[in-house]
Amino acid sequence: MYYDKDKYISLVGAIDVEGYKFESVHSKKIVNAIVEGYREYIEHRKDRHEKMKISSAFAWTKGNFIESKLADISDELNIEYKKAKAGLTWDYLQFIQGDKKVLFLIKNAAYFDENNFSDAILPSNNGKGHRRTYLHELSKINQNLEFPSHQPQRNASVGTVQLSFYIAENQVNDELNIFKSEYDEFHMLTYKIDQAFQISEIVHYLPNPANNIAYEIEDLSEYISGAELTDEEREVIAPELVDELIDPAAFDIGIFDEEEESK
Repeated sequence: MYYDKDKYISLVGAIDVEGYKFESVHSKKIVNAIVEGYREYIEHRKDRHEKMKISSAFAWTKGNFIESKLADISDELNIEYKKAKAGLTWDYLQFIQGDKKVLFLIKNAAYFDENNFSDAILPSNNGKGHRRTYLHELSKINQNLEFPSHQPQRNASVGTVQLSFYIAENQVNDELNIFKSEYDEFHMLTYKIDQAFQISEIVHYLPNPANNIAYEIEDLSEYISGAELTDEEREVIAPELVDELIDPAAFDIGIFDEEEESK
């Protein structure tokens, strides 16, 4: 699924992104799966809207449709998937490219900030201010990869919201330790839904645990097709924004030490 890579850093100090890109044929299939999964979600919302007096809770299933569609073509991509639970309510799929030991997730860009991809607080020079989160712990899979020593100049992200709820450390420690021992890389793909409620952007990132920045590997938006919606479809899903429904996938999962909390 990946190009071979012989180096991590280019001479100009940026990530050698070619080494982390998916093969273009697989990138196209992933993008198509994300778009098709979103369309199936809309069809489901239309059906529930017509048959039920209230159906707004189905807005929370968008991520499941997208991930399930990608799982449907896992054989074509030579990847595996498994269901995971981050916290008390959020079930999602993790995707694994076995040959390269790569774990990747799909995330709604509305709840993603490339300049601060998790809700973690990194330790300061005086050792204070540390806070762990599930997403940041996953990014530690990349702790042995070489990132640029300088932080890139980036435009401030607009319209992103990062929320958190908290679970006990002992609920996730074993799982996270297994991830860090079994995988060599952790990637993230984000999809953006625009003001017309259509998927307009899909981007591939590599998160750096040291500075909480997700480095862009490739903008896959050129592969998007068939994302246009009808006015009828927009009317069904538009109330999601009006009612300010929050997708459970919006939450990063804070991790607290029960012994520390009891002090």
